[in-house]
Amino acid sequence: MVLQQLSLPSESGFFSYTRNWSRDKKYDLSRAPQKGDTPMSFFLRRLGHAYEAWPLFVLTGAWVVLFFYACYISFTKTEIWLDRSKDTAPWDWSRIKDKYTKLHTVVFESVALFGLQKTDTHKRLEIMEILQDEMMEAAKKRGTR
Repeated sequence: MVLQQLSLPSESGFFSYTRNWSRDKKYDLSRAPQKGDTPMSFFLRRLGHAYEAWPLFVLTGAWVVLFFYACYISFTKTEIWLDRSKDTAPWDWSRIKDKYTKLHTVVFESVALFGLQKTDTHKRLEIMEILQDEMMEAAKKRGTR
């Protein structure tokens, strides 16, 4: 068995060895990063070829939008007490009496859903208001308010 030593070809070619300069600390990486060096290019560089990943990105984006919409709807309700500067809770009748018809009641208020119209969930209830006023006066007389 004869071992033969490889020699460089005499004609000029394209063989060239260079360092991966994007990992070298001597160079400024912000001016010319390579593909995949930044987080955005790492995640999105192959989307042109990886069509199976597109539905995952769409579903993730839809989930994020719905999550923040649900958070917004939740924080516009009266059950969450963020402002503790007042002594009475937000659901106390003295605070909510004038604005309870304007607050969110169902998620899809502007759409006719389950037979509900927007006016159905925002009607003033005079009988309930009279009863709540009488209960508040009675509580003040007792000294529990």
